[in-house]
Parts: sequence; structure tokens; C-alpha cells
Amino acid sequence: MFKGKAFWYLLMAGSLGGWVFAIVGRIKPIENETLKKIWKGIFNGWVYGHPLELAIAFMIGKARGLSMARIICKTLAFGFTLWLPLKLGVFKK
Repeated sequence: MFKGKAFWYLLMAGSLGGWVFAIVGRIKPIENETLKKIWKGIFNGWVYGHPLELAIAFMIGKARGLSMARIICKTLAFGFTLWLPLKLGVFKK
């Protein structure tokens, strides 16, 4: 399962969906308390978590020959769903 590209592409799509949810919730505040708690968790995870992953992504991305700009952009968008499959050898570049 972790070696299949389709699995990682699905998780990448989920990451982009998380960004959409985080941004929409920031623009149009959520009224439902349960949904607001979920939004806060996703917002904080995406906004603070993805930049923290850059240190790991730099090491793995550089070893795979990725440019610094590509590592930064893709890590901020996809988080671990970029660098973990690179580390596992699912994606070559």
C-alpha cells in the first residue's frame, strides 16, 4: 500500500483539500463548534506543520536531485506526502 503511487496521490489530494478547507474557513468563519474545532486543528497543522517539515524535506529532496524552490513549494503544499514517498523510493523525483 505505501509503495503504490495512487495511495500517495490520494493523500496529496487530501492535503490540497485541507488547504482549501483551511483557507475557506479563514475567509468565511465557521459557525458550527465541532466543525470549528476540526478547522482549527487542520489550519494549525497546515500553517505550522508544513513549514516545520522543510528540514526533513531538504535532506531527502536534495538527495533526489530536486531544486530548492521545488522542495519548498511542494512541501508547503503537500507536507509529508511529498517527502515520505521520496524517501521510500515511490517517487524518483
